[in-house]
Amino acid sequence: MSTHVSPSAHSHVEQDHRSIVVGVDHRGRSVSAVVWAVEEAEHTGSSLRLVSAVSHGPTGRPSAVQHDVAALARRLTVRKLDHRDVVGSPVDVLLEAAAEGDLLVVGCRSLQTTQRLVLGSTSRAVATWAPVPVVVVPEAWMQPSMAAAPIVAGIRSTAAHDDPVHGSDEEVLTFALLRARRLRVPMVVVSAFEPPYLSTWSPADLKALQASHDAALHTRLAPWRESNPDLEIASKAVMAPADRAILDASRMGQLTVVGRHHAGTLTGTLGSTVRGVLNGIATPVAVVPAGTREALRRELALRRAADHPWSPTY
Repeated sequence: MSTHVSPSAHSHVEQDHRSIVVGVDHRGRSVSAVVWAVEEAEHTGSSLRLVSAVSHGPTGRPSAVQHDVAALARRLTVRKLDHRDVVGSPVDVLLEAAAEGDLLVVGCRSLQTTQRLVLGSTSRAVATWAPVPVVVVPEAWMQPSMAAAPIVAGIRSTAAHDDPVHGSDEEVLTFALLRARRLRVPMVVVSAFEPPYLSTWSPADLKALQASHDAALHTRLAPWRESNPDLEIASKAVMAPADRAILDASRMGQLTVVGRHHAGTLTGTLGSTVRGVLNGIATPVAVVPAGTREALRRELALRRAADHPWSPTY
C-alpha cells in the first residue's frame, strides 16, 4: 500500500496505530467498541489494550462483564492483547492510558427510539482531553454490516480554513484517508457553510455562493486526490449548519471523522460542531485533535495541574 497521503501532511496522526486502548466498563456497553478496535488492530497490526477503571486494588476479581469482553477480544484477534484493571476514576484512568497509546476507543449508549447517542460524561471528557484520536462507538453498532461503506470526513468551510483557533483540517483528512486506504473504501469529505443573511433572499446569490464553495472545496482537495489517485474522494459543500451537514452524510458511512481544536484556555469545551455530531450520530465517530502529540500532552498536564473538574465539557 502506498504511504502517500498529502504533500503537506505533517500532523501528529500516525500512519499506523502502534497501540490501541479500549475503555471497558462494568455495564456491558463496551462490546461494540472492542469489536471495532479488534478490526482496527487487525488492519494496522497494532497491539490491543483493554483498560477498566476499578475502585478496588489489584487483588479484587474482575467483573463478569470485563472477563467476557476480554475473552471476546482474544477469540476475535491473534494480535497482542493486554487487559488491565486500574484503580481510579474512569476519566483519569483512560486519559493516562491514552497518553501511552495511539488511539483510544470507547463505547457509548444509544437510544433505539431515536437512534441517537447518549454521550456520557466519561466519553465526553476523554473526547475533549485525550492527546490521541478518540473513537466513540455506539453499543448497538454492527461494523460488519457496513464494511463497504465510505469514511466520512467533516472539515471547515473555506472561509474558516485559515482560522488558527480551530487548528488544521489536515489531521482530520489524514486520519480519514489512511483508514479509507486500508479498508479500500471511498472517502466523502463534507464542508458546510451558511450564507450571509442578506443572501437568503436571492436565489441567484445562493446559487452563486453554492458554486463558489463547490469550487473552493474541489481546489482544497486537489492535492489529496493527486497524491492518492487510486482512492475515490468525493466532496460535498453543503449549505447548512456544520453538525447537521455532517450528520446527514454520516448515515451513509461506517465512520465519521471530525476535528477537535486546542483546549488551550483550560475550559474543557468541545466545539459546537463536534458536540452536535457526538450528540446526534448513530455510527462510530472519531474525534481527532489538532496539534503535535507533545503539545497535546502538555495541554493535558496543564489541565491536571490546574485541578479543574473534567466535566462539564459543553
